[in-house]
Amino acid sequence: SIVYALAGTPIEVVKVRQQSAPLLEASFSSTLRRQGNPVKKLLRSRGAIMLNNGLMLPMDAFPCLVAPGGGAKMDYSIYSRLFESCRNVSSVVQEQSSGTFRMLSTIFRTEGWQGLYSGLKPTLAMSIPNTVIYLSSYDEISIHLHALHSSNSDEDASRAYIPLFAGSTARVISSFATAPLELIRTRQASIIAGSNIAQGKATGILEEFRFLMRTGGLSSCYNGLGPLLLRDAPFAAIYFLCLEQFRGNLSGNTSLGRWSGRHYTEQGIQMPASIDVMHTFAAGASAALVATILTGPFDVVKTMRQVSNQAAGSKASTLSLIRRIFHDEGVKGLWRGNVSRMIKVVPGHAAMVTCYEFGKRVLDGVL
Repeated sequence: SIVYALAGTPIEVVKVRQQSAPLLEASFSSTLRRQGNPVKKLLRSRGAIMLNNGLMLPMDAFPCLVAPGGGAKMDYSIYSRLFESCRNVSSVVQEQSSGTFRMLSTIFRTEGWQGLYSGLKPTLAMSIPNTVIYLSSYDEISIHLHALHSSNSDEDASRAYIPLFAGSTARVISSFATAPLELIRTRQASIIAGSNIAQGKATGILEEFRFLMRTGGLSSCYNGLGPLLLRDAPFAAIYFLCLEQFRGNLSGNTSLGRWSGRHYTEQGIQMPASIDVMHTFAAGASAALVATILTGPFDVVKTMRQVSNQAAGSKASTLSLIRRIFHDEGVKGLWRGNVSRMIKVVPGHAAMVTCYEFGKRVLDGVL
């Protein structure tokens, strides 16, 4: 879980930036309309910028005053130097539709390692308890449910619901236990390093807790809990259902020869650990891919709810936010940042469940 947190944090930062970019763009547009643009004219022929107060500044000396281009949806092309790190902000906003690795490069180029690992502390703080509660709860619930159906002859039909129920219940428990840290992780990942644009977002875990308690009480620490559970519970249910199904298919597939579990069962010998690891990893990756695609819209809503402070719509229901995103951006908006999420989740969950199952196999032989 620690390796997963360290390797996945940069991708998580990219995903959060991609999903929260419309909020950032709306915030800048609103601020510029309210305070006005201090830049009066851009004199490209003279390589200078004229401000409203009459001062003329050389363009090369103040590169962050000029946004490189400007998207079709933007109503501004020049930012005020009063906004710190505006060059970084403009890069993130303009590249909200860019690919994962291009955005990784942009963040590293403009913010360095600090930007890539925004939110690492809460990620590390929640990774171990979240994983332990999640996987151990699933095992315990599954064992008890299988025991209840041990005398049922119609095994497949009666036990089909077990991974669905056990997975979703285990995920609800672990998600609720670590929801405040998930909130802080998402908020910190959305902050552009070296910038004060995200007002109300502190830099440390304790500072974030104090700010949340001061502004909204204990309930604010669970902001976005609804879409978080709507994302995590179905994800876990789909994931474990597909995991058990795919792993069973791989073990019982005779066409795989010695790579199949049946090959060893028919010979009355135990399946080698390497074959079991291969089956678990392949099934885990396939299951995570399916679950990630199907739960994409809830992840987008969760991010927008948690990143927003008092932005319009931050109090809206999950369903109304989904409708709003669909109206403004279409179907594509509901899966914004999902490619980045898949790059992180698919190999991460495959490796995590493989290590967990392999660890149980080793410890069973030792203990």
